[in-house]
Amino acid sequence: MANFIKKKILSKFLGLHKLFLRKKKVPIDWVLRNKSTYDLIGSPGQLTKEVFEEIQRLPGWFNFDDCAHFYLVLSMQSALGVKGDLFEIGSYHGRSTTLMAYCLKQNENIYVCDAFDIEAEDSYFHRPTPEGVLENILRVNPSLDPSHVIIHKCLSDELKLVAENRFRFIHIDGGHSKEQTFQDLILSEKHLINNGIIAIDDFCHPDYPGVKEGVREFLAIRPNFLVLADLNRHGAFGRKLYIVKLFENDLDKKGD
Repeated sequence: MANFIKKKILSKFLGLHKLFLRKKKVPIDWVLRNKSTYDLIGSPGQLTKEVFEEIQRLPGWFNFDDCAHFYLVLSMQSALGVKGDLFEIGSYHGRSTTLMAYCLKQNENIYVCDAFDIEAEDSYFHRPTPEGVLENILRVNPSLDPSHVIIHKCLSDELKLVAENRFRFIHIDGGHSKEQTFQDLILSEKHLINNGIIAIDDFCHPDYPGVKEGVREFLAIRPNFLVLADLNRHGAFGRKLYIVKLFENDLDKKGD
């Protein structure tokens, strides 16, 4: 009986909350993307207070689920001794970039490639700047040496990386066409270490079918990559797909 009453109260509360949001004309998906208080779960932890409550003020779609997923993956890599720099294609105002920078370990760098105000396949409505992204990163990570943040203002097709650029984690949130997604994956693969992970944004988004097509084309010719996780996110129509690069001697284990 107590559980029944609790469910009725919760249902009534959520109904009134949605009615309030409709009257205020606040989109439900915006609320879900930016919600950082969970009254029915418990008090906010360090990640919420130190990172997400800051980055949720920035324009963007990187939500609390993404924040938790990225933090878990990056922290697990560090705990297992996986070392390397971080790389992001498409930072916008730096929501995801800031979280990635928060997870940097000693002597690691984060590389960013974004078109900013350059005309591109998917141009921004509210255009960011390299200076603004760096400022947003340092606001959450004040002790971070700015020299560890390398920002390239260019299209990913024009980015020149050297062989020494080796990454343990890459986030791809660039152009959404099949061709661009595939090319971003090819670029990333060249600089990803063994056991490194690539996160691809907007996978299976109904408005961007090219992302899924580009990923499938890439995986079809790269058997040394395995899908690690395919994760939904509150307030987002597209999922994030996480793929991992296997050691050469692990390829036979893919079918196990």
